[in-house]
Amino acid sequence: SMPHKIPTLFDCNGVFGRAASGVNECPTMRDRLAHMDRLGISRSLVWNVETTQNHTLSANEHTLEAIAGTPGALGRIFPALNISGLILYEREGVQKLKRQMIAGKTRALKFYNTWNRLSLNQLVPIMPSIRAQKPFIVMAHGAAQQQDILDFTARFPDINLVITDVMWPPCIIVFDLMRQRKNILLDISWLHTWEGIELAVKNFGAKRVVFGTGYRAHNGAAIAALARAKTSESDRQLIAHGNLDRLMGLNTKAMAKADDAKHVFWQKCLAGEKLGVDFIDAHAHLGPSAGYVIENQDEDDQIRVGKQAMDSLGMNLMIISGLHALLGDPVYGNDFLAKKLQGHRKHFAAYVTFNPLYADELSKKLDGYFKNPLFLGFKTLCSYWKVPITDKRFEPMWRYANRHHLPMLMHSWAADVDSPIMIDKLASRYPNVSFLIGHSGGTYAGREEAEQMGRKHPNVYLEWCGSFCNTRSWLDTLDKVGPRKVVFGTDAMAHGIDWELGRLLSLDVHDRVIRPILGENMRRILAKRRA
Repeated sequence: SMPHKIPTLFDCNGVFGRAASGVNECPTMRDRLAHMDRLGISRSLVWNVETTQNHTLSANEHTLEAIAGTPGALGRIFPALNISGLILYEREGVQKLKRQMIAGKTRALKFYNTWNRLSLNQLVPIMPSIRAQKPFIVMAHGAAQQQDILDFTARFPDINLVITDVMWPPCIIVFDLMRQRKNILLDISWLHTWEGIELAVKNFGAKRVVFGTGYRAHNGAAIAALARAKTSESDRQLIAHGNLDRLMGLNTKAMAKADDAKHVFWQKCLAGEKLGVDFIDAHAHLGPSAGYVIENQDEDDQIRVGKQAMDSLGMNLMIISGLHALLGDPVYGNDFLAKKLQGHRKHFAAYVTFNPLYADELSKKLDGYFKNPLFLGFKTLCSYWKVPITDKRFEPMWRYANRHHLPMLMHSWAADVDSPIMIDKLASRYPNVSFLIGHSGGTYAGREEAEQMGRKHPNVYLEWCGSFCNTRSWLDTLDKVGPRKVVFGTDAMAHGIDWELGRLLSLDVHDRVIRPILGENMRRILAKRRA
């Protein structure tokens, strides 16, 4: 059996329950335990999703009952009890919360801004009454205003605030809050930016970073990111369980790991080994970013660390579009990308960015671009350019791609310019173009459209990265479109490879379902090219 880099995991961000809205990933505590067992998570803080609309203390009672009534839950699942400023005005409200903390043997409180009228500072008069319980607060990013967070954490320097669900847009906001307050901690559940864990540890120390999981559909994304993070073993253990043990006043025992013959890729990933299979990243980027917290903003640095990451995983090829081309002048950007990657053909290939606002200039350059074997297809980013994918100015790209049987990777979201359904007529009109729906449509509705297009058109494929922004299960998606219609991508080097890879490899399917997604499908698409 392969050595697992992190044998003990304590999840700060578990959820269970049945919300009025019907979005229920783990309706029962038994579902939550099964999810933990499948991923090898020893312990979890769990809050009740009912509290998104329902009364705080009632939801807590249901949580405590569910833990007590579920075999195997006691000692592994701890309640993150919901707290709200409303309980101050309820008869015995604060005393009830205190009794619930004692009954649930927990120090963890969950702040959720129900109906958008609650704040942390409304909790100020409550805290002295429960201070003896040594509470800490867990809160999703966006549940409170920045000033509210700064005021509260300044007033209670001994009360830690763990901010969860931090993905790339709020990353800079949360890092800035952490810089100002020593008692703010970061959970890694959604932290999928390039070397995000390393950057947090470097700037704030490992004692302020804790492990968590996001949507159930994220599977083991955060586990893989932590297992493969470039950090010391002692720091890895602090993040995996040590910090949460300290906050909770507990000692976590490791769970026994089952040997699992159908998930060898996942085992190798967690052991820090190469996957040993043909493996392509169909969606990557090179260049500095205006919005991401990333240490390496220099292309030569990115190429160096990108190669290291590829070699450590055994990845054969990464196909890149340039951020200068996507977010600046596309003519300059495509030329610049070709120059940067020219000496690195063993690892990298490229997409020509086709921004239709510059269609005349770009059309004249297409033969020149594709004479260079570096360029394998086209990339579009309509949401950012505010031009629909159906715009007539894209025609030179479609005609060229159709003539030469090239792939086209489109950024897609359920948006008015690049919703997957918008390629319906295009996919029929240009049968030789392989349409790669980037992010598989992004939202829940977008994914449904992407599935519809993938089933209807033989030349339409779903691309993996960024498809984690909704709770829809990939098992359902694979049932609908089949594993030959999905290609793997990561959004590196802005996003981390390990997080996106872990989300795929930990799917509850046999490795033979995952193998074509990792590389075979994209090889087949690239082999269609005609001179």
